[in-house]
Amino acid sequence: MPMMDNFYAALNRLCRPVRAADFPRPLRPMRRLLAALSDPQTHFAAVIVAGSVGKGTAAVGIANALAQAPGPVGLYTSPHLHSFRERFMLDGQRISQRALAAVAERVLAAASRLDDDFSTFELATALGLLWFAERGASLAVLEVGMGGRWDAVNAAEAALAVITPMEREHLQMLGGSLQTIAWHKAGILRPSRPAIAAPQPPPAADVLAVEAARLGAWLTFTPTAEALPAAAQALAAETLPTATDALAAGGLFPPLPGRLEIVERDEQTLIIDGAHTPAGAARLRAKIDALVGPEAPVNLIAAMLVDKDPAAFLRAFDHPRFRLALTTLPGHRTLPPETLRLKAGLRLARVEPFPALEDALAAGCASERLVVITGSLRLAAAAREALGLLTPDELAEARATRAIFEGSDYLSRLNR
Repeated sequence: MPMMDNFYAALNRLCRPVRAADFPRPLRPMRRLLAALSDPQTHFAAVIVAGSVGKGTAAVGIANALAQAPGPVGLYTSPHLHSFRERFMLDGQRISQRALAAVAERVLAAASRLDDDFSTFELATALGLLWFAERGASLAVLEVGMGGRWDAVNAAEAALAVITPMEREHLQMLGGSLQTIAWHKAGILRPSRPAIAAPQPPPAADVLAVEAARLGAWLTFTPTAEALPAAAQALAAETLPTATDALAAGGLFPPLPGRLEIVERDEQTLIIDGAHTPAGAARLRAKIDALVGPEAPVNLIAAMLVDKDPAAFLRAFDHPRFRLALTTLPGHRTLPPETLRLKAGLRLARVEPFPALEDALAAGCASERLVVITGSLRLAAAAREALGLLTPDELAEARATRAIFEGSDYLSRLNR
């Protein structure tokens, strides 16, 4: 019990309110925090992954592709679905509650000596970098939280930069155009270092090419986003100081939950996908068509956050074959189902609002061979828990973690 008390106490101290007005934030405070921790990011080679969609999936694929490096391989992703510990993995194993509490204590102590108000993501990034260094990682794959240029992850020096497909997202923080978004992502490029990018819309590709030429980075575009791990593996064998010629695709790191996750239940198939952008919707629609064909009926359960664009996302499913159950998300930033219906403006799909997620799941899973749950990673997390996909211990940790990061104490700090 004391160990768990220490773990949840550490989570409570790491939890800081997120406000859009705090972004963008310069890297200087993050670099000062890492310096106070003896610059753990200098003890291993870093692969930094930025982009708008598919960052986490690409990061897992790259970590698996590089999993035969001479020393342990770290993986840092965000956000988590159920456990904050999901963000920190070494050779496929999550950080333990005991280790997280101990490393967090050191990070928080260092932060308290500095005259700055660090965010949860900055503290978590420092925690991950310090844990990787102390566990002797030779290489770590680090997923950018938002943007790239001023993201806390970018305080590490990228031996290899990876950029997944871009689209218009986080407009308030990253600007209103693909060019400004691409400029933020291009911030992870380094002089005389390799970089690979998935195919991009022309305005974004142009910005990446100009920034790479200005810096002298060696930028290569892959034919597809799915080719990024193989391209990273090929470059690693040539350029990463810790890599060897023996690199081969492995499977140490499991797929991230809630990203095109397929669950088979009796004679029914569920797809749980936290997509919330038009490109994510298109990818999900293609997966649906591949599984059941372009005409088969589908029950789709959706919920979205207030800062997303329901019309842009849900238009991919505006077809008579789709029956949409619109519902709510945990937390204070959910769009009410009726508001979601009005904003979506769907004309062909059958749409019904359900204020309670449990009712939406019951209705959605009552018929049809395929049920799709999408619109937010928060919905993916809540649905996985409601569907019994977690062990009792995992569920207890998920509920306790959500109480810290979305509970009344968090809201009171947010409104101060």
